[in-house]
Amino acid sequence: MALATRNITSTKRSYRPNQSDMSVIIPAAGMGHRMKSYGPKALIKLYDDTTLIERQIQLIWAVYPKAEIFVVVGFESEKIRSKLEEYPVRFIFNPIHHETNVLYSISLAIQASISKEVLIVYGDLIFNEAAIRNIRGESKVIVEDEGMMKKSEVGVCQQEKMAINFSFGLDTKWAQISYLCGKELSLFKEVSLKNETSQWFGYEGLNYVLENGGEFQAVKQKSMKIFEIDSARDLEKIPKNKLTFG
Repeated sequence: MALATRNITSTKRSYRPNQSDMSVIIPAAGMGHRMKSYGPKALIKLYDDTTLIERQIQLIWAVYPKAEIFVVVGFESEKIRSKLEEYPVRFIFNPIHHETNVLYSISLAIQASISKEVLIVYGDLIFNEAAIRNIRGESKVIVEDEGMMKKSEVGVCQQEKMAINFSFGLDTKWAQISYLCGKELSLFKEVSLKNETSQWFGYEGLNYVLENGGEFQAVKQKSMKIFEIDSARDLEKIPKNKLTFG
């Protein structure tokens, strides 16, 4: 599969002294095969007509008001663009989202970013502010072991509060939120830009970083609430008011 389309991103902005040095990437390009009839999962309504993607953006800016947010779109992208037209976010279009996986979508946004710090938050997550607070500093991944993430999700093997491997069948789950800087960001960029990794999942990119000398703190956030919208049944978990996941 030729991936010449890797250069289809918005133009990088020149650095300004008052500009945030952190980018937040929200991959929301996939169609979600188990929920295709609902349209983009990012547009699922939570409460008061607020969509999942809007809630994510509001929470991110509440914690990191200067962060530059990249939303990677693909499936029914114009619906997401239209809904977020009042939000000053940057859209990155993945024209081959149906042929690639989330690591490829993330790579498109990474190419457009000039930041030295990147926070990746998957676009089908509902979470509270506690999930992303105090995340800057050393590269880290957010984990949870209280059953908020499904048993089928990718887990994290840890040693002395450091992640040593991402794999299935582990009790402690990766909450699909990662903060990368320094060596870890460089290695993640390296692997995400390879043609042969275009169908990799995000955790496979994180494993590559670990296998090549990178390190991630495995952080369990106090008072965190989080879950993933993966199927129609998950819609029953959606909070009915703003305070539930405040």
